[in-house]
Amino acid sequence: MKIYIGCGLTHVPREIFDRYVAYLHELAASLRAIPEVASVRYALVDSDPQLAVKPSSDRAALCYDWDRRMVEEADLMVADASFPSTGLGIELQIAETAGIPIIMLVGDHGINRVASAHYQNPDRSQHDLQVGEGIVSLMALGLPGIRKTIPYRTF
Repeated sequence: MKIYIGCGLTHVPREIFDRYVAYLHELAASLRAIPEVASVRYALVDSDPQLAVKPSSDRAALCYDWDRRMVEEADLMVADASFPSTGLGIELQIAETAGIPIIMLVGDHGINRVASAHYQNPDRSQHDLQVGEGIVSLMALGLPGIRKTIPYRTF
């Protein structure tokens, strides 16, 4: 089995960034230890370091291409959706479209939960913004390809 670990890194608060990165490396090592797992790929090892040596004008296209291929070549996606990420949302949709099952991890780190917001529409109707539990958007949680959602509190 080939596994792709997807995650959001851009908006991880810098005060926990090092611990989050260590957690992702430990997660990858734990998955590699499963006898049925042939490979585990993820951006921190398999695309981000390689992008750093490419011309800046090429990085966005290469990032999309490389990460997309890692998702498409996987048999399973493990997605840590603890932090907002446009890239992870795209990867989740790629996995969904390709029929790749997803296991979603959702960490409540105390600093990544948002409160709902109140708003008014042009017809003057009042509403509360639907933010689910305030970590992962309802749309992402509604992906049919998610086989299991696993909440966690500590790395």
